[in-house]
Amino acid sequence: MSLGRERETTLARLLHHTVVEGSTRYLSRDPVIKTFEIALAAATFTAASAGLWYLLKESYYTYVPLSYQYRPGTMTGYFSKVLAKHAKRRRRYRPIRVYMDGCFDLMHYGHANALRQARSLGDELVVGLVPDEEILRCKGPPLLNEKERLELVESVKWVDEVLTGVPYDLTPEFLDELFTKHRIDYVIHGDDPCILPDGTDAYAYAKKSGRFMMIKRTEGVSTTDIVGRMLMCSRNNRRFLSSGTEDLTRAFSMGHRQEDDGDQRHNLVDMDNECDNYSESKESYDGVTPRKKASDIELDVRPVTVSRFMPTSRRIVQFSSGKVAPAGSKIVYIDGAFDLFHVGHVEILKAARQEGDFLLVGIHTDEDVTRRRGAHLPIMGLHERALSVLACRYTDEVIIGAPSTITEDLLKTFNISIVVRGTMHEISDRKAASELDRYKVTSDKKILKYLKSPSNMTSAKLIQRIVKNREQFESRQARKTKTEATYYATSKQYVSEV
Repeated sequence: MSLGRERETTLARLLHHTVVEGSTRYLSRDPVIKTFEIALAAATFTAASAGLWYLLKESYYTYVPLSYQYRPGTMTGYFSKVLAKHAKRRRRYRPIRVYMDGCFDLMHYGHANALRQARSLGDELVVGLVPDEEILRCKGPPLLNEKERLELVESVKWVDEVLTGVPYDLTPEFLDELFTKHRIDYVIHGDDPCILPDGTDAYAYAKKSGRFMMIKRTEGVSTTDIVGRMLMCSRNNRRFLSSGTEDLTRAFSMGHRQEDDGDQRHNLVDMDNECDNYSESKESYDGVTPRKKASDIELDVRPVTVSRFMPTSRRIVQFSSGKVAPAGSKIVYIDGAFDLFHVGHVEILKAARQEGDFLLVGIHTDEDVTRRRGAHLPIMGLHERALSVLACRYTDEVIIGAPSTITEDLLKTFNISIVVRGTMHEISDRKAASELDRYKVTSDKKILKYLKSPSNMTSAKLIQRIVKNREQFESRQARKTKTEATYYATSKQYVSEV
């Protein structure tokens, strides 16, 4: 037993000596050789791994059926569906509600675009409509009354709810009511200034609370410019002329005094060229009287700067609903100028939509409208008018630049089932030969239907309201122009459009 133990002890000592001595020898070897061996081992492992991966990959695509193979996007597609389902369920039980208020007087496509942007920032858009008395207190008399403005706002397809009687001043108490009672998450406003009568920011409390979001103002359109265009029209179209109107509209439709007489001359020459296009003779257009030469006007004024709207395909796509008439649907067609989009247009479009399944609206070209109504009409350009009609919830599709005379080809191209017209119109003589010829094809086919216009509002009546209250609107617009000029010169920041 003792001999066996001695042998085991001897072997253990020998093994320990061999391991320790071998380790010592390895650690005492040349570092360069040791580094080379490590690098060689790493390269061998990498090459072996790559070869193994290649063999596995080839075997996967060779032996695994195609229906069971992984396709790019499978996992991400699955998770996106899960998240979308969760988001939809969350929106159903607790939608994000955004709030935008305003006067929405003389509503145009700039207002509609602001509402579109606001709606895209949440799930439900709540619009606060400032009442007449608040507008009169803070800004001056509105052009449209509260009932007309309410109907226009409700007709915009991006609006989900309208609150009436909201204060012009966004006090902390009212904002707290919005956040609690109406469950508003964010207050929205454009990057244009909104200054209270005391000179403070109307949205200061919302910004301080972290519940404010800003959208980009729609460039190329403003109420100030549209009012200037309306007064310019009234100056030359005898339908709007009355005693004293010529002088007051000329004064309002011209800008501030120029410092440089040379610039005045240049502007007036441009104005002369524009006038000549419309006043070559008294009979150039129906209802047009010759304009005065701009050179006859005093040199202390310059022509009004009319907005220059530049249509883009992106803007039209943003406003378009993208609807296509289903097979077998009854397509209703109504056409017109739809200038200065107002409550009369909204109500006739609503009535027309009830006549079928799909409402197609034809927008006449600027040249057609000018030929029939006179100089400086339409007030809004073709694409401006098209955007206003597209923003209406009762419109499914529009034809931009539709012919004023309906033809057999137009009816077949768009599969039109019925053509409707309202009884209220800008042109008083609805039975004139030129008017009857426009709808002769539809009348012969017995698909023309006249709808009693629910409203007697026309674009001409809006222009007459402006002219009648010229001094009040002039004072109001002058204050607004000065405030905006100061803001854009000192405080404006870039805001991307949504």
